[in-house]
This record gives sequence, structure tokens and C-alpha cells, in this order.
Amino acid sequence: MSVILTPITGERLAEVSAADPESFDALFEQALAASLVWRKASPSERGQRLSEAARRIRARSDELASLETANTGQLLSDTRREVTRAADCFEYYAGLADKMVGDTIAVPGDFHVYTLREPIGVVVGIQPWNVPFYVAARRAAPALAFGNAIILKPAEETPLTAIELAGILGEAGLPSGLVHVVTGGADIEQALVVDPGAGLIVFAGSHEGGKTIAKAAATHVVPTVLELGGKSPQLVFEDADLEAALRGVMLGAFGACGQMRVAGSRVYVQRSIYDAFVKRLAERVRRLRVGDPRLDDTQVGPQTTRTQRDRTLALIESSRREGARVLAAADVSAERCPAGGFYVGPTAFIDVDPRMTLMREEIYGPVVAITSFRDEEDAVRHAHETHFGLAAGVWTTDIGRAHRLARDLNVGTVWINSYRIRSHLVPFGGVGLSGYGREGGRDAIETYTRIKSVWTSLIPGLPPGYSI
Repeated sequence: MSVILTPITGERLAEVSAADPESFDALFEQALAASLVWRKASPSERGQRLSEAARRIRARSDELASLETANTGQLLSDTRREVTRAADCFEYYAGLADKMVGDTIAVPGDFHVYTLREPIGVVVGIQPWNVPFYVAARRAAPALAFGNAIILKPAEETPLTAIELAGILGEAGLPSGLVHVVTGGADIEQALVVDPGAGLIVFAGSHEGGKTIAKAAATHVVPTVLELGGKSPQLVFEDADLEAALRGVMLGAFGACGQMRVAGSRVYVQRSIYDAFVKRLAERVRRLRVGDPRLDDTQVGPQTTRTQRDRTLALIESSRREGARVLAAADVSAERCPAGGFYVGPTAFIDVDPRMTLMREEIYGPVVAITSFRDEEDAVRHAHETHFGLAAGVWTTDIGRAHRLARDLNVGTVWINSYRIRSHLVPFGGVGLSGYGREGGRDAIETYTRIKSVWTSLIPGLPPGYSI
């Protein structure tokens, strides 16, 4: 039995039983049997069921957002948006379900050759503890739209809204046994991944966790999609709209308490505007309102777990010891932050060196490092001082420069004059230590289905030269 804490106060929120790995053989058999029924349903019928799930999510949006905030500590304004995005995601893939098509291929000889897109079978989706409801929806919606069963494994600390999602999908009329939520810790993840019943593993988490998952999946040669960590740069050029760039840097570093894999935790500012930029940024950091995420005027809530809170505080202290200097930090006051909650004051560092831990490791907390660059070539060099490649931001009014950098930056997503905007309509994923594979938009068809090639001879028998 796992005790679920709310990061707002550190108090008990719920208790959830851990799954029993000895039951997984039966679990996978049930999921596979359900998928064989579901794949025979017409794509239009599958779409209707997912549209009904979206309607039910919208009908319970306030309840789901409140539960997500209680479990994760995210701002209520953020969780409301994420619940809406989850419903949008189900609606999108409901509409895409009957638009999955194959190709007809002209080959030499008297043959009719075409391809079919087929479901994989049983998808295992392993979720992180940040934005758990939306990420569960982003996995379940395309997997189900294209005829698969899905087993969701939410993070041990934040399982509550994934459990609710499974109930909503059942109420929407999906076959029994098609959607499962399995709770527990790392041992449960490992047991799921090594089970021969898994047809696809989709994982979001740390790069070290991704390596472990990929090795385990290789036991049965199971394909994986890995959305791993990031150390994303934001590049602010002297011709940028500074007000817009300041807002983007603040959102990229401190939005969701820095607990996003695309967090823009490395900020590089062109030298001619560096002093002015950091002065204005410092003022904004000091004014940030940290506190209870259920209050409308709160800008930064708590970290989701006590472990992550402690890790972030330790990183702030070690960064000071390594020589980085605190530019500004926001207050964590007893008036705004309930006692026992997992709060960290957002902190901005300057005088940083690329060899520092602060510049090399993913933080997953409200901490940002700021330094300067000379020119475009120098900016790109700094951006690539990491093995991660998830995202980057470019702030400039020079359209040529913007698109040169979009081409040259070795990352999966580039935002130009914006940051941290996401949509289920757009492919998302990373390179390097940030993982491989893509989710989102029509690319999900590639992820959640496989191709079968069909050859039909128009003249029965083998063509000349093929007989023995």
C-alpha cells in the first residue's frame, strides 16, 4: 500500500494498493484478448467511444483539475488547462481513427502491392509524476484510436488521475479489459517491461530510467519510445523583443515550478544587452509569488515530491559552493506557503561555468542559470554544451537568424519568439540523451501501428526467373 501525499501541505491524500507482478501474465492475456475484439470494431465506432470519453472529461473538468492539483501541486490554472488539453487530445484522435490508410505501391511485374496499418496489440505506457493526467491521455488516446489495448503505469507518487481516466474510458463504452492502470514503484515498471506480452513500451522519465527500460525491453525485442530529460537553452539576441523574451524565460524556467522536461534552465543572452536583461529578470524573480497552488494569485506552487524538493535545495547549495552567484531568489513565506509543503524559492544564478552541475544536469526545479554569448556561432556552441537535445528557444527579430538556428540546433523542438507551448497536434520528442521516437499529431500513427505489406500476383504463379 502506497501513501499518496499532497505536496501542498505534505499531508496524506490517499492510499493506493501496489499491483502484484504475479498477476501480470493474466493481465496481459486479458488486454490482448480485449484488443483483438477492439481492433475489429470499425474506426468510426472507436472514434465515437473516444469522443464520448472526451465529453465525460469535460463534464468532470473541475473535479479532475482539483484532484490533479492536490496530487501534484500544480497551479489550478495549469491543471484546468491540462484537463482541457486531455479532452482535446481524445477528440483529435477520435477524428483520426478512420483516417489511417495504407499505400498502393507500383512494383515491376504483374503484381498488386499494398500496405496495411495494423494495431500493435498491447501498449505499456509508463508515466512521469509531472502532468500525469494529460500525459496518460496523450498515450491512451492514439493507442486506443488505432485499435490497441493499453496498460498505464503512473508514477508511484501521482496515480490518482490516471485511475480516474481508466474509469472514464470504461464509462464511455470501451470493452472490458482494454484499459488497465497498474500502480506501484520501479519494480512494477520492470515487471511490465520484461513481460513478453508487451507490444510497445512508451516511457517518459529520466535518461537513466530510459536506459533501464530500453535494456529490459530488448529482452523480447520490444520497440520503445523514450521521452527523456532535457537541459534546454534559451538564446536571447540583442535585437529580440526584450519584454517578450523576459516573459518567455520566466515561464520556461519557473512555470510548473520548473518541473517540465522542456524547462529552459540555461539562458544565454547576447553581451550587448546582458546587463540590462539580468537586471530586469532579477526584479521579476524577486516578485514571484510562491504559495498554495489553489489560490488564484499564486505564480509558483510546490515541488511535487519531497525527494525532488530536497534535491533542488541541495543543487542550489552545491551551485553556490561551485562558484555560481545568486542573482535573485523569491521568498518562501509562511503566510503564503502552508507548513509541511514542498516549496522551493525560485532562484536565478549568474557567474556560471559550463562545467558546473547546474549547467550539465537536469534540475527539475525552479532554478535557472544565465550567462552571455558573443555572436550567433557562439550561441550555438553554448547551446550544444550538453548531451540532451529536447528543446530550445530562440529570441530574435531577424527572420534569417531564426530559421538558421532552427536548422542548426540539434534538438527535437525549437520555439522562435515563444517558449513551452505544446499541442497534441504537433510531433514531440528528443535526440541524444533526451530519447527517441515521436508522439503527437499524425506521427502517432507511426508509433502506435505497424505496417504489413501485401503482394497479390495478377497472373498466378511465380514470375520468370524465380522458379527452381
